[in-house]
Parts: sequence; structure tokens; C-alpha cells
Amino acid sequence: MAQQGNFKSPARMGTLGGGASLSSSGSLSSGKPREEGIGGVDFERRSFLGKVVGGIGAAVAVSTLYPVISYIIPPANTAKSVNELVVGKAAEVPEKSGKIYQFNKDKVIVVNDNGRLTACSAVCTHLGCLVHWDNSLNLLACPCHGATYKQTGEIIAGPQPLPLPVFKVKVVGEDLVITKA
Repeated sequence: MAQQGNFKSPARMGTLGGGASLSSSGSLSSGKPREEGIGGVDFERRSFLGKVVGGIGAAVAVSTLYPVISYIIPPANTAKSVNELVVGKAAEVPEKSGKIYQFNKDKVIVVNDNGRLTACSAVCTHLGCLVHWDNSLNLLACPCHGATYKQTGEIIAGPQPLPLPVFKVKVVGEDLVITKA
């Protein structure tokens, strides 16, 4: 037999036995009216869950956006650039060899060719590989694509577009001092 109308219609509520009477006022079991039970605070389950889900969504959004924004906005430049810097001891560069030092943001190779010290950038201008001193050929060589430079950074052969930037080097006492050229 099909039911007609709303199952919980007020007309049927009285006939369900144990159901609420038609004159029910919405009181709690303690006898207080529902509106006065919590002191005016709207604390319903749906609004509470909405606030919890919103808080979790905000936490996920912040934890996702912070690394992205940190990546996009570069950090402030805290490194101080100097014109002259003591990079080590002169004895660290034996004759007929070269050693790479850090100078500001640059890598600089200092070459000792029979007591004659020269310094130039250690970064190849082709693809940014580090060059090394080839003692047998008496030149700077890039291992990536065969670029070769003179001890002063001038181009000998290879695919590089520019010579190596040159730096000044001097010995003060026992210290090796590199200066911008």
C-alpha cells in the first residue's frame, strides 16, 4: 500500500504513538526552551563543522602558498661585495699549478707559472663549467667542450663567446690578495 502525503506530517504525528504532540513547543528535556539553552550563542553542528573545514582549508592554502611565494620573491642580498679580499696563503698555490678560490660571488683561479701569479674567473663563458690549469699545455682548459684560454683569460680555441674576466692578484706578506681589475 502506497503512502500518501508527507510521512511526518502534523496530521500523522499524533497517530504515531510516542511521537511529539501537535502542540510541542520545541523545549529541551530539561524543560527550558531551546532559544535560551546556551545563552544566545549560535553553536550548531553545521556552523561548527563549517568553521573547522574553513580553518583546515586556510592552513592548507598557507602551507602551499608560502613555499611558492618564497621561491618567486628572491631573498634579500645579504652578501657584501668587496673590492679586495685575502683568499689564502701564497704557499697554497705551488709552482706550475692553479687553485680556485671564492671571491665575492665569483670563483677565481689563481695560476702560479714559475712565480708569475695571474688570476681570472674560473667559470667558462660557454656553459659555466669550471676551468682548470693544464700544466702540460701551459693553459687553462674547460673539460666540458674543449675551450682553452691563455693564462691571462684570453681565448685560444673553443666554442666560448667571451674571454675570462681578469682579476688582479698580489702577495702581501704570506697572504694571497685578490682585487677586482
